[in-house]
This record gives sequence, structure tokens and C-alpha cells, in this order.
Amino acid sequence: MNTNRNRMSGIRFTLVVALVFLGCFTAHKSNAQDGEQLFQQCKACHTIGQGKLLGPDLLDVSKRRDKVWLKNFIKSSQTMIKAGDAEAVALFEEFNKLPMMDYNLSDPELEAIIKYIDSFSKADSEGEEVSATTSDSLAAVEAVNYLASIDTEENRKKGKELFEGKRKFNNGGASCISCHHVNTSDAVQGGLLAKDLTKSFSRNGGLSGIKGIIEFPPFPAMKDAYQHAALTEDESMKLQVFLMHADEENAVSESSISELIKQGLLGVLILLVIISLVWFKRKKRSVNYQIIKRQRR
Repeated sequence: MNTNRNRMSGIRFTLVVALVFLGCFTAHKSNAQDGEQLFQQCKACHTIGQGKLLGPDLLDVSKRRDKVWLKNFIKSSQTMIKAGDAEAVALFEEFNKLPMMDYNLSDPELEAIIKYIDSFSKADSEGEEVSATTSDSLAAVEAVNYLASIDTEENRKKGKELFEGKRKFNNGGASCISCHHVNTSDAVQGGLLAKDLTKSFSRNGGLSGIKGIIEFPPFPAMKDAYQHAALTEDESMKLQVFLMHADEENAVSESSISELIKQGLLGVLILLVIISLVWFKRKKRSVNYQIIKRQRR
């Protein structure tokens, strides 16, 4: 009897160990898959080893930042910036003060994202780490080549038609002009529900930034609008070209703005001097006073 009990206990123990092992394996596999899926919402602003977009390249980010810091930053970067965290403030300044969205993620989800990013890292001993400078240079060359291949008048025209809704998106998405406006010489007045996109090309880091936002929308309203009506790669490309030309058409250098301000201030100063001179020669007493004064004489 005791032998049977011991045998049953052994079998139960073995089953428990097997289930725990299977659970850990499944959880690990699920974590990796979840991390890749969760990272899709980061692709508009970040790459892993492909260079900077709207935000920094995240390759080896765990070697540069503490895990607790990373989790807090992902949850709410603005909270850290307002609290005066030096590293968070430096990143905010470096990337044109473009605020990163807050992500209400659980701790396991944050762990999954960080593990997914870390899976691209090279071991130090291998000596195969890609430097940030090298990846940025490669990204810059690719951007130049990509631009040369797509920058045509036909693509600009079709991009404008897609933006204004004169040409429909293949998957039935709403036209950009429903919410946004772009100021060009032949522009149609756009919506005011979202940000003016006239200078979006330079504001968001060029082609890579625009492409990331279009193909992986980081903004909740835009994400919901195109969740089941994603733009094709060809549509994205034509919109990129249109927005690039709109930006160039409205380009005003900082030196020109400064010169305009200086000339305006000089004009105001001259006007004030003229007004002062005229006011100084004004009549100080009434006409009746002068008549009475003559009569008294």
C-alpha cells in the first residue's frame, strides 16, 4: 500500500514539474511574441539598429539605461521630464522637443518589449556591435537613395490627390484633409481637428519620420482611424513626396525671420520718434486763451 502511495506521489510530483517547466517555456515564448507585437506601436518613432527616426535608435538601449528607468520612461516620458530627470530632459531636447506618448502597459508587457529589443543586441565579446554613427550614416545614405528614386512630379501630384481625397485609398481609409491642413499655392482648405502638416516633413525628421508615422500611426485617433484601413506602401510613398514639397514651398530660413523682426522693430522705433516730434509741437493751450491774452494787452 505504501509503495503504491509513494509511486502515486512520485507521478504527481513529476507531472507538477513538467507542467511548471512547460508553463515557463510557454511564458517565455509568449513574452518574445508579445514583445514583437507590442513593439509595432513604437516603429513610427524608433528602430532597432536602423538609425534614428523621430526618436533614438534603441539598439543596446539596456546597456545605456537602467531597466527601471526604461520602464518609467515608456510609461510616461513627460512625467520624468517635468520631474527634471537629466537624461529624459536631454533626450527631449535632442529630438526637437517632440513628446512621446504615454503607454499604459503592465510590468510583464514592459518586460516583453525590453526583452524583444535586447534580442537584437550583440554580445560584447563578439566585437560585432554596430556603432550609432555607422547605423546613422547607413540610414542617411539609404534615405538619399530612396528620395532620388521617388521624387517625381507624378508622385507629388498623386500624393496631393490622396491627401485631399480626390484619389481614394485602396483600403478605404479617410482622406488626410478630413483632419489636417497643408499650405501650398494650390491648396484646398483642410480640417482643423489635428495639427497643420505644412512643415511636418522637417519637423518630424524627413522621410523616415513621415514614413514611420504614416505606416505605424503613434497617435490614438489616427491609429483607430486606420486600424482596419492601413495605407499601402505606394500610397505612403506618394504622401511622403507631397509633404516634402509642401515643406520646401513654405521654407523660410531662421535668418530671414530674424531679419524681418529686426526691420519691424526699426520701423516701430522710427514711427515712435516721428510721433514724439509731432506731439512735442502740439498746441498746449486753447485758441480762446490766445484771444483773451491779446485782448488783455
